Amino acid sequence: MNTELLKSLCEASAVSGDEQEVRQLLIAALTPHVDEITFDGLGSFIARKGTRGPKVAVVGHMDEVGFMVTHISEQGFIRFDTIGSWWSQSMLNHRVTIRTRHGEKIPGVIGSVAPHALSEKQKQQPLTFDEMFIDIGAESGDEVKSRGIAIGDFICPEANFARWGEDKIVGKALDNRAGCALMAELLTGVDNPDITLYGVGSVEEEVGLRGAQTSAECIKPDVVIVLDTAVAGDVPGIDSIKYPLRLGDGPAMMLFDKRYFPNQKLVQTVKASAMRSNTPLQCCTMKTGATDGGRYNVMGGGRPVVALCLPTRYLHATSGMISARDYAATLTLVRELLLSLNAETVRALADFH
Repeated sequence: MNTELLKSLCEASAVSGDEQEVRQLLIAALTPHVDEITFDGLGSFIARKGTRGPKVAVVGHMDEVGFMVTHISEQGFIRFDTIGSWWSQSMLNHRVTIRTRHGEKIPGVIGSVAPHALSEKQKQQPLTFDEMFIDIGAESGDEVKSRGIAIGDFICPEANFARWGEDKIVGKALDNRAGCALMAELLTGVDNPDITLYGVGSVEEEVGLRGAQTSAECIKPDVVIVLDTAVAGDVPGIDSIKYPLRLGDGPAMMLFDKRYFPNQKLVQTVKASAMRSNTPLQCCTMKTGATDGGRYNVMGGGRPVVALCLPTRYLHATSGMISARDYAATLTLVRELLLSLNAETVRALADFH
């Protein structure tokens, strides 16, 4: 795996609606290896490799969950709204980075009240988002503004990428910079003259799969492989029946989510590719969330779609965790799948006679 690429992607600030830093990294990484790079009207990154055969898209969303500045107090504290799905208890006292309109990075911390100043009743009542604030160490609101911070600026968790031991990777925004890194490695390493291969870094997935819809309309692909993350249930406190995925047991094929079902022939094709490449494959479902497959499968008349997800601990928090073995297995599996596709195999996926 290209650890440096994944690290640079994870450390970028790219909350939904502000994906420019990831877009620039993908442009730099893929320009030497593809025939064309374009963008949809929302800013999704679209790279094309090849000019013949069916259009096959590999999709990873560029955005991460984060926050937006909504108020600056006279005392110099910043109020914010959440962008994407957060659990309030995963936020307090964590460091964040505010990205100004000029691209500067201002560090801050989501403030918390010391336990000494809380009653026993208050300790049992988690703070709501509306009660939270960000402290950048400023003495006044004017000082906050003098550092370039303004209403509408985007905020993400502080960059914290690390390798723990031989296998574990920890960092913010692994959902879904891992999918972006996999997409980039596949575009670089797969050469199949029988297909036109597209690599997509979609925008605004965390706020309604918006870039999936606009990029699907631009490309009109014949088949789509979505690369994303899914909840790993191998930690205390999670129902391992509802969430069966385990780190180190391979990528997971999403059998359905809130917005998507995979093409059933493509499901069998993925399983066959896993067998041929001798890679492990898990399966999962997700009733309360969705992947970009939920737009690609229905836009423009519909098309065969499958979502492959890296099991991930601590999703939508300041630090996630994945397995390097799972990443490598996903790369091997999808490479085998892409090399197996041609006009005949793709046509058969959508043959409903």
